Amino acid sequence: MTTKTIHGNSQFQRPTSLRWTWDSPGGEYHDEIDHIIVNRRFCLADVGVVPKFYTGSDHRLLRARFFFSRKGEKAAKYKKRSPTGISSPR
Repeated sequence: MTTKTIHGNSQFQRPTSLRWTWDSPGGEYHDEIDHIIVNRRFCLADVGVVPKFYTGSDHRLLRARFFFSRKGEKAAKYKKRSPTGISSPR
């Protein structure tokens, strides 16, 4: 079984100062270890780090904006329901 997922962080170009989400205990290293994973590419409008939001931990707040259209959701709902690979009786 394969899942078609999209790594949301890599879809939008940001400066490195706005990409890291984790700070090492000594403050020496920064890493991008928190991720947004979606299964529909076009529903993701933006992914970024909120730079001046104090969380009380060594992680920074990661925010994502989603765009859902009623038409697209309805089409996806019916697409899931339709059986594939089942032949009709003759």
